[in-house]
Amino acid sequence: MPKRSLPNRKLIDQLDQAVTQLLAAPVVTVETADPELMPLLRVAAELRQLPREDFKARLKSDLQRKSSMATLAEPVTAIRQAAAPYLTLKDAARAIEFYKKAFGAIEKGRVADPRGKIGHAEITIGGSTIMLSDEFPDYDAISPVTLGGSPVKMHLYVDDVDAFAAQAVAAGAKIVRPVEEQFYGERSGQLADPFGYTWIVATHKEMLTLDEIQKRFADMEKAAEPKKKPAVDPVPKGYSTLTTYLVAQDVDGLIDFLTKTFGAEETFRSGPGSEGGVHCEVKVGDSMLMVGGGAVGMKWRGTPMPSAFHIYVPDCDATYARALEAGATSISKPADQDYGERTATVKDAAGNFWYIATYKGDSYKWEGAPTLQPYLHPLRAEPVLKFVKRAFGAEELGRYTAPDGVIHHTTVKIGNAYMEMGEANGPYQPMPTMFYLYVEDCDALYKRALGAGATSISEPQDQPYGDRSGGVTDPFGNKWYIATHVKDVM
Repeated sequence: MPKRSLPNRKLIDQLDQAVTQLLAAPVVTVETADPELMPLLRVAAELRQLPREDFKARLKSDLQRKSSMATLAEPVTAIRQAAAPYLTLKDAARAIEFYKKAFGAIEKGRVADPRGKIGHAEITIGGSTIMLSDEFPDYDAISPVTLGGSPVKMHLYVDDVDAFAAQAVAAGAKIVRPVEEQFYGERSGQLADPFGYTWIVATHKEMLTLDEIQKRFADMEKAAEPKKKPAVDPVPKGYSTLTTYLVAQDVDGLIDFLTKTFGAEETFRSGPGSEGGVHCEVKVGDSMLMVGGGAVGMKWRGTPMPSAFHIYVPDCDATYARALEAGATSISKPADQDYGERTATVKDAAGNFWYIATYKGDSYKWEGAPTLQPYLHPLRAEPVLKFVKRAFGAEELGRYTAPDGVIHHTTVKIGNAYMEMGEANGPYQPMPTMFYLYVEDCDALYKRALGAGATSISEPQDQPYGDRSGGVTDPFGNKWYIATHVKDVM
């Protein structure tokens, strides 16, 4: 090795030692070092102050921007391995804000021109990525608004479809199909956004196999097939869906009262029946009543079941007077009411209440009202209303409720018939009533009533008088004989 290399090595060692010392101590001096090293040490001292604070701030900003772009670009690689919807929108920026409010979307990023027109953006909804852009007709990017609709629908699974749909509607979505239970095990509906796209929103409710879904679909299709027209009308001529069946110890006395007071007409009588009594059918105005029980010379073993009625008559005062002459007891004299009727109330000898009314309008009864409507007085109306809705598909037409929550009056429609209800008060206490209900399919409605909480009196079977009927008792003591008229025998 040449001799001149030894001093150079010593200088390198000195430089290394001096730089190490310089980096370790902020105030180290280099004046004592070898003069040959001074230029290098001055450069090292300058470099020690780098990078400057403004450079570090600029570098941090650049790195953050690159990181943001990476979050936009990184999922793209993953999405291209599968499939993702790409929506073209008229005003994509406004659409993104709508999807945030309506669907809880999260914006991942966007690329826009200086005017703000979006060439590409990405959002996530529930973890799924959706790409979108503004219209660019030159590149065949045209929105449903321009085209007049889209054949494509988006499908979203959510935890609570009802709450999700309500949030979307509040943000401006429109209901295309309401949220409801589906045969394939989901609860779902369809919403239209303001930009021309339809969104199917759903919550999964049941785990079903394809075979189970197929069977349900087949059953649904079968049920939807047009039914053959029955040989006879399931509701006999002159009857409505709902007919009250009064049971009295003295049937003849009750029918006599109805005839003298309301001009009723007895149209049919049979008996004795299984309990030794008679069965009668009586027409009152445009309505029918069934009356059964004891008759003269018959030993009847049944139990009376009186009820209450709202009955419309041409002259309330004159009818009230006739009722008293026929043996009824006055409960309230004729008086004008603030709901547009003049009314009076009597109680007949069989225990039935009659709310005699004359409507103060062009006719003595309001348009569409029958002559006779049964009137129930349960202790609490709400449970009874829920039962008749679930069991018979009843529709509540409106109610008057006091500030304390007491339901004073409501009208319920069952089929083409009406029934009134007001919670028990004063002399008007619960009176379990018997009804005859004519429907298209007594077997199906019988099962539905049992599912709503009724108990069986008798299963549906064909009767000699031309009806197929079965009976149930509801949780409140009312009896419902559910019938379908299947043939004429008279």
